[in-house]
Amino acid sequence: MGSDERKPDVKPVKRTLLDRFIARTSHLPLLARIALHAITILLIAGIDVSIVYLAVGNDWPVLIPLVVLLNSQNILIFYGTVYWALPKYFYKRRLGWLTLIVLLIFWGFYLLNRTAIFSVEPSLPKSIQYITRIQSIIGPTGIFGCFTSLRVFLWNFAFTIVAPLIPLSIKITQGTMVFRQKQFDLKRNRLLLDQDNTLLKMNFLKAQVSPHFLFNTLNSIYSRMIDVDDQAADLVLRLAELMRYNLYEANVARVPLDREMNYLKSYVTLEQARHGDQLAVSFNSPAVTTGHLIAPLVLSTFVENAFKHGIKSAAGGAYILIDAHLENNVLRLVVENSLNRKLALTTVRRAGGVGLSNVRKRLDIQYSGRYTVTHDITDDHYRVVLQLELDAVSEKVGSDPTLAS
Repeated sequence: MGSDERKPDVKPVKRTLLDRFIARTSHLPLLARIALHAITILLIAGIDVSIVYLAVGNDWPVLIPLVVLLNSQNILIFYGTVYWALPKYFYKRRLGWLTLIVLLIFWGFYLLNRTAIFSVEPSLPKSIQYITRIQSIIGPTGIFGCFTSLRVFLWNFAFTIVAPLIPLSIKITQGTMVFRQKQFDLKRNRLLLDQDNTLLKMNFLKAQVSPHFLFNTLNSIYSRMIDVDDQAADLVLRLAELMRYNLYEANVARVPLDREMNYLKSYVTLEQARHGDQLAVSFNSPAVTTGHLIAPLVLSTFVENAFKHGIKSAAGGAYILIDAHLENNVLRLVVENSLNRKLALTTVRRAGGVGLSNVRKRLDIQYSGRYTVTHDITDDHYRVVLQLELDAVSEKVGSDPTLAS
């Protein structure tokens, strides 16, 4: 898949000044955030002192307890709203629960304020007048007065909510904008993900269609050639079998040994036809291979390596010998190819190449302690011998559900 296909057709969002302000204020450094909290607390405290002072004057026995009570309530309201009520209920649109909690908190603070008003003892005329008037308003309404009397409701609202209302409004506005921006980014990311998924599905369908198209084409060629050239038709059929085995049958942990040997036979036949008289090939396989399982494409690496280096390394009379022998549960595979004396050292180095290194890693993982690989290099040939302890069909099908199918 090219790089152009992976680019989603979504225009970048232009960031406004407001967006930049939100982004910066939501990731402020620690000292800046501490300063903002201090300013918020001082602002609330200043408003609380002003409200109580305007009501009772400088009657300190009344002023101090009311300011402490009011300030504690307002700070609790501000931080409880910002860090608990908004993210847990408001932003998640759980408005029913939020309304119930607000009413309960409002009623709880009313009870505290009512108790404080009846507990203080004013000494100055201004404070006496205010306390007496409030007591006469809230006294007859009882403990539920904040819900049964509009005057009591407004007094409790002004006494409790006014001070944190200004910083709370700023914080709610900023938090709502940040939340909406995050929601927008989330929707945009989902859109990008959906587009990527669509591209992946399209490429997956292409990957599925292409092998079918190729198999159908090979079948058509085979049908046309079967009556004209049997040997060429057989090569086309073997090529289709190789591809089908690689694509559809080699995706499990173990395959029947006869399928792996048939794969090797088809591969050897194609390579022999490709090289013609330049190469003499001898391939011997076990007469009976049923009843055993093997990791797919483990043997083919050794055979492919022989074809890859056998002809290049040989000065003339190139040959490849492949002999597979099965005794009990042990498979012994001997692969030998001709070698030019001058290139013997190079071939030794190639024996540790990427292909053989990868197959050794596979063997270490899948057949740890159950295999051996030996190399024999002379002036005119290179031989590798693999001895592999195989699994019986009954053992693996019973333990590995992927093999039962």
